[in-house]
Amino acid sequence: MSNDRCVACGYAKLPQATAAAQVYQMLTVAVLVDKKSDVIERASVTLVTPVAREFVENLLVGSNLVTGQERFLEDLRVNYGGGAQRAVRQAYRDLCERYAEMKKVGGFGPEEIPAIE
Repeated sequence: MSNDRCVACGYAKLPQATAAAQVYQMLTVAVLVDKKSDVIERASVTLVTPVAREFVENLLVGSNLVTGQERFLEDLRVNYGGGAQRAVRQAYRDLCERYAEMKKVGGFGPEEIPAIE
């Protein structure tokens, strides 16, 4: 794999009432990112049901971790009614923070990426 891409992950605790919590304790969002464009190329989410997992993964792919944060969160809020929505939002925020730190430490981007509100 070239140095043009990296893997970043975000984590969040799952609510006990969700199917995913019966299998996993934590929700993981793992993405393969093009470091030059900050665009997600591939995504994997530890949701149990295939429809929910594929839906969130498809929302992630093609989104920009620097300039597309608000859009992703709004799309998720409006279009995903699953019980794990809050955990997905938190895991995504964690993902963005970890990616920002990777950019800073790795020297492949600006020193600061705007925080998500």
